[in-house]
Amino acid sequence: MPRIDELKPTHVLAGPLPAGRSGVQIVRGHDEPIDGTVRTHQFGGVRVALVRGDGPGELIRPARQIDACTAGRLRVVRPLTGTVWVFQDGRHGIVRAPNLVCFDSTRPYKVVMPENFRLVDIMVTHRLVGLTAHDAEPLTARPWSGAEGLAALLSSLLDGLGRHGREVATAVDLLGGSVAGLTAALFAERMREVAEDPQIARQTLMLNIQTYVRERLADPGLSPVTIARAHSISLRYLQKIFQEHGISPARWIRDERLSRCHSELADASLDHLPVALIGERAGLYGASHFSRLFRDRYGITPREYRRERNVS
Repeated sequence: MPRIDELKPTHVLAGPLPAGRSGVQIVRGHDEPIDGTVRTHQFGGVRVALVRGDGPGELIRPARQIDACTAGRLRVVRPLTGTVWVFQDGRHGIVRAPNLVCFDSTRPYKVVMPENFRLVDIMVTHRLVGLTAHDAEPLTARPWSGAEGLAALLSSLLDGLGRHGREVATAVDLLGGSVAGLTAALFAERMREVAEDPQIARQTLMLNIQTYVRERLADPGLSPVTIARAHSISLRYLQKIFQEHGISPARWIRDERLSRCHSELADASLDHLPVALIGERAGLYGASHFSRLFRDRYGITPREYRRERNVS
């Protein structure tokens, strides 16, 4: 398998790109959108984009462009029409609808669309799915069947968003939580499939726990003890696997609750909800308690944050 910097269009296309044609995109940033992006929407740590382009086209992420000091992104692509080739980590995956494929911005990659295409591009932070860049390496450039399991659910949802591109912003407002939850759960499912050692098994358990917590943030009884019990592990073991990520279970739960509130306060469609209710929806009860935690995290009160957002 040639290195990414050795690959030429002729490896995957019938011929080289026409001279002078602007078909190659050098990707310089972790969150750089694909050329041809026509709609985007941000939902917390998830960005969903609808992309349309005339092939052939390529995205190339050279090693020299990668800034190891900034947070990377995982990307999941679901073709709507056309074919997508992904080269990364010494392998390549080829997908058409309804299948999906993943790649990681922290390492060199090459993505090729050899023909006219439409696709949905999901970009997530590593933290959202509970993976480090190293953890995600076994998952990249491997086709994921969109015909069964969680991948089928996510694939169908993305297909619906793609078919109604003009309404994609509204749709993601309504379905953003589903996209985020399904994406995280899908990574957990894929990790189980490639599990080969205890470290990956622990990582899979961590992903399952994080999905479980995100689905229950509004529950005031959610705690490390109840989480450990629900997953048939000891509290001490729960603390151990969170320590591997440099955080305690209680701190992680609090940060997730605050992140959910921050995202909802940034959403103009939720301005009709009182600030205190935003906190309660994420399990932070008591207006003064919620305000203090939010200010400690973001340097501004929830009410001030919403007011400044509306002014800007």
